Amino acid sequence: MKKSLIAGLACLSLAVTSGAPYAVLAHPIETSATDNGQTTLRPLTSDVAVIAHRGASAYSPEHTLTAYKQAMTMKADYVEFDLQMTKDGQLIALHDETLARTTNAKELYPDRAPWRVKDFTLEEIRRLDAGSWFNKAYPDKAKTEYIGQHVPTLEEAIEFVKKHGNGKVGLYMETKAPSVYPGMEEKVIEILKKTNVLDDEKLFLESFSEESLRKLKTLAPNVKLIQLYSGGMLAGKDVYQEFKRISDYASGVGPSKELVVPKLMEAAHQNQFLVHPWTVNSQDDMVSLLSLGVDGEFTNNPDLLDDLLDKPFISHGVASGDITDSSAILWARTNGKANVKFELSTDSSFKDNTIVKTGRANVEDDYTVNVEVTGLKADTRYFYRAHAVSSKYSVNGSFKTAPQENSLKPMTMVWGGDTGGQGEIPPFKSFKAMAALNPDFFLFSGDTIYADNKTPAVPNPPSKTVQDFWAKYKENRTDAGLRSLLQKTGTYSIWDDHEVTNDFSGPSQELTPTGLRAFKDYWPISEERSQADKLYHKYSWGNTMDMIILNNRGYRSPNTQADGPDKTMLGDEQLKWLEQMLLESDAKVKLIATSVPISVPTGKANSRDGWANANQINPNDQTGYEYEFKKISDFIIEKGIKNVFFVTTDVHFAEIIKYDANKDGKTDYNELISGPIGAVKGNPGTLDPTFGPERLYAEGNFFNYGVFKVDPARKQATVEIQDENGKTHFSHSFQLED
Repeated sequence: MKKSLIAGLACLSLAVTSGAPYAVLAHPIETSATDNGQTTLRPLTSDVAVIAHRGASAYSPEHTLTAYKQAMTMKADYVEFDLQMTKDGQLIALHDETLARTTNAKELYPDRAPWRVKDFTLEEIRRLDAGSWFNKAYPDKAKTEYIGQHVPTLEEAIEFVKKHGNGKVGLYMETKAPSVYPGMEEKVIEILKKTNVLDDEKLFLESFSEESLRKLKTLAPNVKLIQLYSGGMLAGKDVYQEFKRISDYASGVGPSKELVVPKLMEAAHQNQFLVHPWTVNSQDDMVSLLSLGVDGEFTNNPDLLDDLLDKPFISHGVASGDITDSSAILWARTNGKANVKFELSTDSSFKDNTIVKTGRANVEDDYTVNVEVTGLKADTRYFYRAHAVSSKYSVNGSFKTAPQENSLKPMTMVWGGDTGGQGEIPPFKSFKAMAALNPDFFLFSGDTIYADNKTPAVPNPPSKTVQDFWAKYKENRTDAGLRSLLQKTGTYSIWDDHEVTNDFSGPSQELTPTGLRAFKDYWPISEERSQADKLYHKYSWGNTMDMIILNNRGYRSPNTQADGPDKTMLGDEQLKWLEQMLLESDAKVKLIATSVPISVPTGKANSRDGWANANQINPNDQTGYEYEFKKISDFIIEKGIKNVFFVTTDVHFAEIIKYDANKDGKTDYNELISGPIGAVKGNPGTLDPTFGPERLYAEGNFFNYGVFKVDPARKQATVEIQDENGKTHFSHSFQLED
């Protein structure tokens, strides 16, 4: 049971010492060959716990014996009890401090509002019906057996689980509102001793009250305690400091599911804290949290979580990419070895004209799958879904094929890059804002990961093994906004330096093959681009736009080499190809996707990483790649190629530049720069003057992305820079030349 989860999310390489309170392996499993050996985004234990929240409360009236029994039938690992105390000092299992919501107290005791538990004796509470309310609230799940269910005492609930769980089902109980019930903690420990479960391995006590937990720790030093957190409790706090502070009494944390992000996981797992988020009821949310490496989940639907953990499933979303007018690449990742079935149709219900493709998820590719679908209709919205064949759980996506050749259709794309660097890690707000625009496609312009930066996925950088690189991609895929964008539209991904290491040159960097392998595993890349690792390619949006994707890393000379005829960024073959693509294009817009800028100096002195040599900063700096870019610039001018836009990220601020390279007073080409999505925020500086740049806009110190629209009917291209909240900071329209 639950072996497949750990195969993909990689458990157990974090050493769990024999003295740890959760060291017993309920379901021994194999460690994964995809484990990078240091990630904190994986469970501490060998088995992710299914914690039945108030019992199987989606199917039966909460905190009744029927709910507990159904939870055990659904293979829950733990049954959770919320504890309240009666007027006569007895502990009962009930969530609310009042009896009004889940019993018939109003009818039976009409004059005793607000029906607080502490105002009723156990004998009075025993008379209540704790099940009929469920039949009224959920008529589709109503059962006659629920009528007359009673509120159980803690002792009764424990004995019931012990009897029906055959000693395999654990107990998880919360001191609810302990400040209302003096002596609650002593009573809990008394009953745990009486029922002989205080020393059980599968026993947890939980509370939002630190005072209550500390008191329990004093009363029973070996008990495992979980500090619960709501959003307000962590607001403004440093989770690393907070979890270190509570480490003298807690064995783990129970955050609200919205709080679970990589930083929280790292802070918890570095303190050897289990992470048990609440309350997780949809399988999408369950999978999202599993991808972050949680150790268990509270759920009203234990059957859904158990079903996921029993078999391989789609673990990090789906994506489509390298879209043409007749083809697309579909991508998915499972968490274990599996056959993956893709279904594709123009019908969102998949009832008509469904195309089926199957791929194999294997360990050597970190369980990623890429399949090509051909024979598609141009200018058509396609829907697709993917699932591991052994699992019922599926993930849906969609994309739009490019218009047919020679057609002129309007187009909207979003672009951005610089994601996951310098301590800025998921969640990223920009992806959600991009997805809300419903773009025709997304250009991910490089630095799709920061392999050489410290993050919870690789706490000890730089990434060196392919497992390290894989872990980085998985970490960014934990971002719900990124998954949403990738599932909503097609993506064209290009790499820059941080997919390998800062400012690298492909031929001379020993990590290049490893970084490239991981890049190709985690993006939907066509065979044409991946063949011979060339990565450069042209994609057309009808006759509206030709997008020419460059590979600025794979062929370049070392940055430290002096510029001149023998220095190259693109290599002779790619440079000639670029010129040919520009010459042959009759599209309204020629968009050149380059991972480095033209006139913004990057890199270091005497080791410039972009095209510019920055000699306006240091006249003695002989590096950069201006000699080669001059060939490109001269070619564009001499051949009269119109409406050329270079689009990039890389520099961590936004800038829109027009160029008059031959100083004749006319614009020869434009450069569009956005970013960062999630990395250190910079500010614009002085431009290198070599190719005649003129700033139209420059702004830094904010997260942002770019929007590029082409309206052929109006002969207009519009660029916008939007911040992470979707607010437009700059908009400019270019009149397209004939």
